[in-house]
Formats: sequence, structure tokens, C-alpha cells
Amino acid sequence: MTASFQTFAALCVVAIAAAALIYSVVRKRGASSCGSGGCSAVSPEVKKLQARLRR
Repeated sequence: MTASFQTFAALCVVAIAAAALIYSVVRKRGASSCGSGGCSAVSPEVKKLQARLRR
């Protein structure tokens, strides 16, 4: 393999890895439903407190 082809191949691998990381970060931000009150990890006490604070 020539040096220019190896450089091109390495840049392609890095670009694909960077795109995958950025995609996973963006996907995690948009998938969070805990802010809307639908998170099952929130205890009933916290839900009562949130309801009291909304009033």
C-alpha cells in the first residue's frame, strides 16, 4: 500500500469513529424523557414534592 492511501484510509476511519461518537451523544440528549415526568426512576415522594412546587 502506498503512503497516500494509508493516510486516506486512516482519515476515513477517524472520521467514521468521530461521527459515531457525535451521533451517540446527540441521540442520548434527545431520548431523555425524565424531564417530562415520565421517568420511572423518580420516587413517589419526589413526584409529590414536584406537584407541590408546581402549584
